[in-house]
Amino acid sequence: MQIASHFEQGKIKVLDASRLDAIWLELVPDNASTFAQWFYFRITGAKGQALSMQFVNACRSEDNRTQGMPDIWPGYQAFASYDLENWFLVPTHVESLGGMRIDFTPEQDSVYLAQYPPYSMERQRQFVARCLQHADVSLTVLGQTPDGHDLDVLTIGRPAPGKKICWVTTRQHPNEVQGSWCIEGLVERLLLPEDPFARALREKTVFHVVPNVNPDGCQRGNTRTNALGANLNREWENPLPHTAPEVLMVKQAMVQWGVDFYLDVHAWSGTVPFALGPYRTPSITAKQTELWRRYEHALARANPEFQVGNTYPGGGPAPGGAYLEMSWNYVTEHFGAFGLLYELIFKNNDKSPDAERGWSPAKCKHFGHSTLEALYEIVDDLGV
Repeated sequence: MQIASHFEQGKIKVLDASRLDAIWLELVPDNASTFAQWFYFRITGAKGQALSMQFVNACRSEDNRTQGMPDIWPGYQAFASYDLENWFLVPTHVESLGGMRIDFTPEQDSVYLAQYPPYSMERQRQFVARCLQHADVSLTVLGQTPDGHDLDVLTIGRPAPGKKICWVTTRQHPNEVQGSWCIEGLVERLLLPEDPFARALREKTVFHVVPNVNPDGCQRGNTRTNALGANLNREWENPLPHTAPEVLMVKQAMVQWGVDFYLDVHAWSGTVPFALGPYRTPSITAKQTELWRRYEHALARANPEFQVGNTYPGGGPAPGGAYLEMSWNYVTEHFGAFGLLYELIFKNNDKSPDAERGWSPAKCKHFGHSTLEALYEIVDDLGV
């Protein structure tokens, strides 16, 4: 039996694999920070054998403080796949002192396990290439990341008087893979010629879509940071070229092209996907508040798995105290735009659990589909 992770986005440390019923594994921190949550590895040569894999540092209190989502593991189930296309849940047990344990008997000679079904850089390239076959789509490369990746922006539509400028970004945090699946679903529907919501929005908007703000962190298999150790969604108020050049490039493009609507897609540790609109920013207006109410209810009508009114435990900052280093708050405050955050999930949705596939990439894609109907509700009223 072999365990390997020396491939794109792969990440795990094997401490001891001498016994199949007592395999000891360790989550590996990001290359330049202490965040340690993402895992993705392959097991070979264990077909038909009962495996018990213990992640020794998943639940240690000192590690939880640096994970970014300290309560991610209770109630969590890991994902497995034989073909890298079809992912399913495997039995996962979380013990506050003993870490996390996966008990699993592979049915084939090769199986992959991951915190969430990965979205490969190759799939991203194919997605971008596929979009560019549409006559209304163009590509701009904002620049290169510290590791030399292109920072791509897909533009859907042509600027014209009266058109609203919509931005969508994701993967500031590399392990929040749900955002890539969500954006793929959103853009695929937006380009459907026969979809009435898509056609109406293309007539009214120009979309700028950044399919991956942090390709370096994703390629490396990081949990939360870029190649330089920066948590990009804490850098928006004052990004520096030597720590967060990715954010700086996106902000500069927003200044040049304008922004009326902004969506940033993330994932969190709970069991309910939620969204936050202009969230207690100092200059929030009655118009923004009303647009958020309409958007949130339209999203709930479009997608029954979304529930109106959910937010972070504790409710977040006081009115006027929004964290402006976070992207959607910053864009709302400094551009006067309608800024929006999605928090999708790693765990099964309490409202409609799927015992086999969990909160799957397909559910993320449908969330992207539903976004178009919610945006259609408010698009005519966007802008100052």
